Amino acid sequence: MSAEQAKRDTSVITRHGEVGIVDLVMVSDTSEGNKLVKVRVRDLRIPELGDKFASRHGQKGVVGLLIPQVDMPFTTEGIVPDIILNPHAFPSRMTLGQLMEAIAGKYAALSGELMDASPFYKIPMDEIQAKLMDFGHLPDSTEVVYDGRTGEKVRNRIFFGVVYYQKLHHMVADKIHARARGPVQILTRQPTEGRAREGGLRFGEMERDCLIGYGAAMLIKDRLLDNADKAVIYICEQCGYVGWFDRNKGRYVCPLHGDKSTLYPVTISYAFKLLVQELLSMAISPRLILGEKVS
Repeated sequence: MSAEQAKRDTSVITRHGEVGIVDLVMVSDTSEGNKLVKVRVRDLRIPELGDKFASRHGQKGVVGLLIPQVDMPFTTEGIVPDIILNPHAFPSRMTLGQLMEAIAGKYAALSGELMDASPFYKIPMDEIQAKLMDFGHLPDSTEVVYDGRTGEKVRNRIFFGVVYYQKLHHMVADKIHARARGPVQILTRQPTEGRAREGGLRFGEMERDCLIGYGAAMLIKDRLLDNADKAVIYICEQCGYVGWFDRNKGRYVCPLHGDKSTLYPVTISYAFKLLVQELLSMAISPRLILGEKVS
């Protein structure tokens, strides 16, 4: 086999919605001796609303509000926090390690000493708290805080400390998704599923139940028929079978009566048409009985 025939393109293209700057192009060979090209793409991600952060104690959460530094609360020394954490996160989860880390981290920042953050720390907590007092801080690590917007003193003292936080992979830029019209599945003609395939947002059974509770029948029809897999089929008025289009005659004919009967157009979901055909393949004979046309 010649070198030209041995070429096989296995390139990977960026998925829908992916953007970035080419950071590195690496050319090498595989173990079989084939040429391999790897392209690394980078993207600048500035934290935004909905991005996920976590401390090293399982306290994870998303950014709920971004505030300019001038509006953030500040201590008497003028120190402004990076993150304000809701204290309700602690009682049920019992992550006391984070509170210990905050106090130990505060002492480490003030003294320049290295602190052991493992579960096997040697120094008792009350000893670190006592050492905090040598630097003019309260042993419970609370601070007098001023509101950055009004300049007024906050009534209660606020717990302040140094805690290591990390940005997690779940970012809102990778999850945000919306669609108007888009690709549909070949088999069912319903919108595709998933963000990567430009899929539709699923309007499920429970959402349908809500609209039934409101009595919004036309809205249900709009969601589950008009904007999904609306299809027009022709039904024989005598036997109720689905007709097919005869190209030679240029008209729809019944599988039983041929062109001896009249066929009428019926608007249904394409998935229902599939169900009818699957039942036929199982030797079950469903018939659609035509009623009076509703205007």
